[in-house]
Amino acid sequence: MYRLLYQDSDAPQSYTFNAGEVTIGRSPECQIVLKDFGISRTHARITVDEDGVRIADLKSKNGTQVNGVPVVEAPLKDGDKILLGKFQLTFTKTLEGKVVLDEDKPLSEEAGTIIRSVGELSKLLTDSGAAALAPDAKRSPAPVDLQEIEKSNRILKVLTKVAETLIAVRPVEEVLAQVVEIVFDHIPADRGFLMLQEEPDNKLVPMIVKHRKEGSGEGKITVSKTIADRVMKDRVSILTSDAMVDPRFGAGDSIRFHGIRSAMCAPLWNKDQVIGIIHVDSPMLTNCFTLNDLDLLTALANYAAVAVERARLNAKILAEEKKRERLGRFLSPEVTNRILATDESQGAALGVPEVKEVSILFADIVGFTSMSENMSPASVALLLNDYLSRMTDVIFKYEGTLDKYIGDAIMAVYGAPLDMTDHAARAIRSALEMQERLIDFNNDRKDGQGPQLQIRIGINTGKAVAGEIGSIRKKEYTVLGDTVNTASRLESSVAKPGMIVIGENTYEAVKDLFDCRPMGKATLKGKAKEVSVFEVLAVKGVAASSGAATGGA
Repeated sequence: MYRLLYQDSDAPQSYTFNAGEVTIGRSPECQIVLKDFGISRTHARITVDEDGVRIADLKSKNGTQVNGVPVVEAPLKDGDKILLGKFQLTFTKTLEGKVVLDEDKPLSEEAGTIIRSVGELSKLLTDSGAAALAPDAKRSPAPVDLQEIEKSNRILKVLTKVAETLIAVRPVEEVLAQVVEIVFDHIPADRGFLMLQEEPDNKLVPMIVKHRKEGSGEGKITVSKTIADRVMKDRVSILTSDAMVDPRFGAGDSIRFHGIRSAMCAPLWNKDQVIGIIHVDSPMLTNCFTLNDLDLLTALANYAAVAVERARLNAKILAEEKKRERLGRFLSPEVTNRILATDESQGAALGVPEVKEVSILFADIVGFTSMSENMSPASVALLLNDYLSRMTDVIFKYEGTLDKYIGDAIMAVYGAPLDMTDHAARAIRSALEMQERLIDFNNDRKDGQGPQLQIRIGINTGKAVAGEIGSIRKKEYTVLGDTVNTASRLESSVAKPGMIVIGENTYEAVKDLFDCRPMGKATLKGKAKEVSVFEVLAVKGVAASSGAATGGA
């Protein structure tokens, strides 16, 4: 079995295969579809045959690399880094064939095998710790089991040494490898493996397989599925001193045929949750493991579960921080939080270009170019920073998306990435409040503190392509299409200083909410037909502000 690992937006993805061909590209017909404009429609093909696994570039525009080396065709080995254009994938061999959970008869309750609840170990460690900490004075004499204390002290001593190693913040894969190394350092096992439950079906999947003797790792390890299920379900650890003669495993049971003489299996447990199992065995030695070894394995499995959960949580937090940082560039904190609270697949799909019904707002300062010629660069920057901050706050207030700043102009989108049924109304409410904020801005700059500004605003509603668009190296969330171009033309060619001009589609969506004045037909650059345009005056029932009409001038 083989697996390709890659990052789609902010979500990790994997594709598992074991034979045949796997085509990678942007085309929906590919087995792995990568929505990246640096990827060709059919970019590369991976082939599995009797000679191994090979990758071939399919005459792609941006090429294929393996471990940093451009290739036309090349063999793949475990851990190879594949670069398609600038998109990276990792090729790995999976361990499914190395570990087999074989069906087995139910366990009986006869002697010969030790089954120990993880609760017993917790009590052992708690009681011994309490006994060591309790003051000698005023304590009633009680029988002391020195053997039990020595046992718990040995476990605690080992755990103290490994705690810092396991709790350190590292990727899950490194934590798992370290766990198995620690187990082999303290338990006389010949081989072992660690399995974790994976969503969506909670199937146990081998993550690490280790053999103490080098060169003996080619064969597979087959163990009883009944034991694995019992360990997971009942939160118990199981030790078989000699599985080949244990009366719980009849002559027909898989464990006998697999030649396992001594084995232990423990759950990866943390409180009431079990996330996997760790198994060690010895095909050669009888009575290889003791109850002390079982308790130590169980305790290590507990620390391992905590470390794995910590690593998973840390990876999730880092992914969320990256997504929050990306979304925060063009969305308000409130909208960003709503997106992060959605299903992960939804959040990951936000950057994929798609056609959406939106309203586009353009706002531009009148005569800013000539005005800035008489100002120092520092003064221009201070003025724009103040103005753009106030206008952006208004856009975010109505949950709009800040598409971009174009010099002194602002482009905002309503209805993407989150759908809005009232996107046209939100855009106009934003425009009206932007006029009000401009009056405050100008009032704050009277008495020679700076020029008085006027703005024009154009709004249009319709379908547009929304998503992350750009080069291989950098993409930005934006919208494209005739709806966007028309909004820009309404602002630059039709609107006068202090005016909000909207297109016909926008007017039809909001005519019952706002007072609008028909302005007739207008000829816009790039459009063959004339378009009907309207000026927004005020919210219905609310008188228009005199300052709004003049921009406060």
